[in-house]
Amino acid sequence: MKALAVAALLAFATPAAACELPANAARLLADAGAAMNAERTAGGRKALNRDARLDKAAQGHACWMAATNTFSHKGANGSLPKRRITATGYRPKLTAENIAFGQPSGERVIAEWMASSGHRDNILRRGVDEYGVGVALMQGRPVWVMVYADK
Repeated sequence: MKALAVAALLAFATPAAACELPANAARLLADAGAAMNAERTAGGRKALNRDARLDKAAQGHACWMAATNTFSHKGANGSLPKRRITATGYRPKLTAENIAFGQPSGERVIAEWMASSGHRDNILRRGVDEYGVGVALMQGRPVWVMVYADK
């Protein structure tokens, strides 16, 4: 029982340690960012810059979801997106988060988010300057997280 409790604690404390990434993760993340910025530009919004701290928050949540087989905006210890973002040292006033499961490409995940009003609103949100993105494998399929924040 004690070993199980320690294993559960480690899964929450270090989600990246148990995180399986797609072989082409870097390409998936870059493609998702490019597709997101293309949608913003087409919608009359400025392109967002990618921030390493926001990437860390997004990737950490993607890994946590994959490691715990959970699909939720609520993460480890009940954390919500703003708390995960501020834990990286980023101090936002405004945050938003999109999550998705199963899309095989960055273009596809953005297309599906654009077809959903709430996700579309996050992609086209005014007042955000930067984004971060993460992807991990959950049940052998990609689980996606994209976060948006202001400087």
